[in-house]
Parts: sequence; structure tokens; C-alpha cells
Amino acid sequence: MIKATKIRMKQYCMNSMKLEEIQDIKLEGDLSNPGWFSKESVHDYIKLKNGIVNVDKYPTYPKLVAVTTMTDRYVKSTPNEYGFDNLLNLPRE
Repeated sequence: MIKATKIRMKQYCMNSMKLEEIQDIKLEGDLSNPGWFSKESVHDYIKLKNGIVNVDKYPTYPKLVAVTTMTDRYVKSTPNEYGFDNLLNLPRE
């Protein structure tokens, strides 16, 4: 299983709750080179290669879904019980 364990936000957006402002996602698990990946490369892995990435949030470990808009490519997961995307609840660096 590949898990998203941390996120890095764009500069000046550290406390943002917008998925589009995520810059990088740390992936761990069944990877030859775990580490930080751009949100666009995670998007492409899911969309173009049918890859599966789960958010490291016990007990549900929700899957990431690729999202494409007119101006951006990013990923999202299912919201938690408070309506916030589980990806945004990961630790930030």
C-alpha cells in the first residue's frame, strides 16, 4: 500500500485549507523511492497509471482521487466527519 503521510503547502499558504495550495505530498510504502512528490505527479500516477494512494488516516485510509480543472491538477480524498478533506489533515512541513 502506498500512503500519503505529510503535505507541504505553497509558500505563504501554510495554514490554508485549499487542496489547490498543496505543493508536495510525502508518499511512503510500496515504492522504490519513497519521498516527496508534487501534487501534479501524484495526480498523474493516479489518473494515467491507475495507481492507488491512500491517506494515512486510521481507520479508513481513504483513497486519493485525481481532480483536473481548467488551471490545475491536484488530488483530494473523502472528507472527515467535520467536512474537511482528510488529505488536508495530514501533518505539514
